[in-house]
Amino acid sequence: MHLNAKSGEPSDPKTPSTVSDSDASRPRRRFGIGVLLAVVILTLAATLGGVAAWQAYQRPAPAPLTAISVVDDAGRTVTVPSIPSRIVVLQPSAMDIVYRLGLRSDVVGVDCGAPAVGGLSADYAPWQIQNWSLSSLPCITWIPSLDLQGIVALDPGLVIGSTGIEVSALATLQDSDHIPSLYLNPSTLLGISVDVEMVAKLTGTTTLGASLVQQMSSELGIVQSTVGNASLVTSIPTVLVTFYDDPTGYYTFGPGTFGNDLMVTAGASNIAGNDTYANQGEISGSYVLAANPGLIVYGTGFGRTLQNYSAGPYWSQLGAVQAHHVFGIDATYVAEPDPTMVLVGLPTLFAIVHPGVTLGG
Repeated sequence: MHLNAKSGEPSDPKTPSTVSDSDASRPRRRFGIGVLLAVVILTLAATLGGVAAWQAYQRPAPAPLTAISVVDDAGRTVTVPSIPSRIVVLQPSAMDIVYRLGLRSDVVGVDCGAPAVGGLSADYAPWQIQNWSLSSLPCITWIPSLDLQGIVALDPGLVIGSTGIEVSALATLQDSDHIPSLYLNPSTLLGISVDVEMVAKLTGTTTLGASLVQQMSSELGIVQSTVGNASLVTSIPTVLVTFYDDPTGYYTFGPGTFGNDLMVTAGASNIAGNDTYANQGEISGSYVLAANPGLIVYGTGFGRTLQNYSAGPYWSQLGAVQAHHVFGIDATYVAEPDPTMVLVGLPTLFAIVHPGVTLGG
């Protein structure tokens, strides 16, 4: 787990231009009635045969393969000459989309951390590795830099990278190695739906994509209507959602991020929601102490447990800790901007923030 826009339609079959076989400059000849009759009969037969041939020629031909283009989250135009059958996926959030679109069999490589930091398990949770059958796939390291040669060797028709992957590396693959490379980096939950539509368009899975987007839209609508119902949600608590810690502070989300939008949509007030500094690095223990969140939600997995967070600065002095308003959540649900965040993470966070309130009333 690491953090930090549609359907191409085939062009119409080309209709061939008509070509006249007549020649006005040909000299005229006189014919006897017998010859003339024969000419008329032959001409009629040729005409009828020509009509049949022309009608057959006019039958619509199969639509040709056509290049498909989208504009990704970095503002780059990404074009595939035809539907790709080999895809390299970089980051779990991108893999979640690819898997849900039924494209797992087309994946020929995925990202992983350097062997020293755990390889595949440094990037993917155990349940992701198992559910998506990732262990058998070639692993592309991206720390300290993306292994471009390893990707080129896999001969992909499309590379999909998400938050955490450097845009410059994807640009090199596309511009220098001529491999279409898509960058996904949504700043809102609705942006995740846009990303799904982009991937679906490039991979020829627009029907499945539309269905997935509809599921996400439905879940969003249910949560938003519940939060907006004053008879159900009577207060908006302040919250710290932290997905990682270190000895000097806690990592969370600032304004303009999918994480902040996740909290707001779930009916919570992010203590760092107006602080862009939170998007650049950790916030200090003293920062959290001064903000005094009424609720703390910490991400689990990737070696992080409550024990890790409780060793953080000022932890025992935080009011939420003292009131036992501290809850764990699978870090992938809050740190990876993908359909699972909307379909599972959002209702899970809502249930933590508003215990006892039923979604949809």
